[in-house]
Amino acid sequence: MTENEKIIQAVIDTRVKGVKAALATVVRVYGSAYRREGAKMLIDEHENRIGMVSGGCLEADVAEVAKQVISSGTPLLKTYDMDEDLVWGLGLGCPGTVDIYIEPVPQKKDPAFDLWLATIKEEQPCVLATILLEKGDSERIFIPKKGAPAGDFSDSTVQAHVITMAQQKMKEKNPKSLSQSFTMENGKEIDIFIDVYMPPAELVIFGAGHDAIPVAQYAVSLGWKTILVDPRPFYNSEERFPGTVRILVDTSKLKDEVKIGGHTYVIVMNHHIERDRETLKYVLPSPSPYIGVLGPRKRRVRMLEAIQGEGIRFTEEQLRRMHSPIGLDIGSETPEEIAISIMAEIIAVQKGHHGGFLQDANTIHQGATVNL
Repeated sequence: MTENEKIIQAVIDTRVKGVKAALATVVRVYGSAYRREGAKMLIDEHENRIGMVSGGCLEADVAEVAKQVISSGTPLLKTYDMDEDLVWGLGLGCPGTVDIYIEPVPQKKDPAFDLWLATIKEEQPCVLATILLEKGDSERIFIPKKGAPAGDFSDSTVQAHVITMAQQKMKEKNPKSLSQSFTMENGKEIDIFIDVYMPPAELVIFGAGHDAIPVAQYAVSLGWKTILVDPRPFYNSEERFPGTVRILVDTSKLKDEVKIGGHTYVIVMNHHIERDRETLKYVLPSPSPYIGVLGPRKRRVRMLEAIQGEGIRFTEEQLRRMHSPIGLDIGSETPEEIAISIMAEIIAVQKGHHGGFLQDANTIHQGATVNL
């Protein structure tokens, strides 16, 4: 379970128990900051906190503001200039400015908010668009990837633009939440936060050998849905791979048992050249954005030549998604180090980055935008 999903569950729990709470969300970042748009923290009336909106320097102040929001029932948009010493003199400033929207969690029925919570629980893509107000009831629209939107803005033209924008965002490979300014029909400028939720990424590991164990552990710790595919029950077991889904299937039946979508990342590490070859015949034509194959380059070439000898041809686009040798070049030697290099490469591909050093980079958070 990811941090945001834990927060969503906590929001649901507070509403069920009738506990008043406030939800703080990073809605805009100027420059650099530890957390980006969409990061959340829940604060309840008993001062319990879940989540973080910074590296630790803003949480105490946000919690104090949340008390006021819970008491007044009125949302507040607060700007933090991270170049300052942050009032309490800890000197934790970062070179950036952060806008945080702190709003009371609705205690009564709120169609858009309720559907947003339910859809996240179902792990389905969706967007919650909120007008950043500092008085009155929040205006929100819930936009699912499939199905009709719920909720209304007072300005129908802005509403239509927001729905179109949200639908486009959910088609992106790595959509990011953001605040967007709109001009209403009466000429007034408003800011709307487009909060994008995408289900946790899915990782399918073909092969349940010893070196697959740390890969699965790291993936599970990241909140990824992690699937192990190996026909050997002794190896592909709950004891060896806790927190994963395990599929005991031979490579001849992959098409029936293993589903690979556009957000499924694949690692082929069977340590068995025939199994790897059969696996490649299935996964390379799939829509997976990343197919990592363990082993040296010569082994990869030999497998592809054998497949081509069967009359099977792959497109250039399919072959570009194949990463072999697998992982980032960090000098890894142990299974644990290799697992880190593999997961780092997958995250880089997922985020649209190249995986180089940050110290000479012009930007940190901006990656390539790739549409599916």
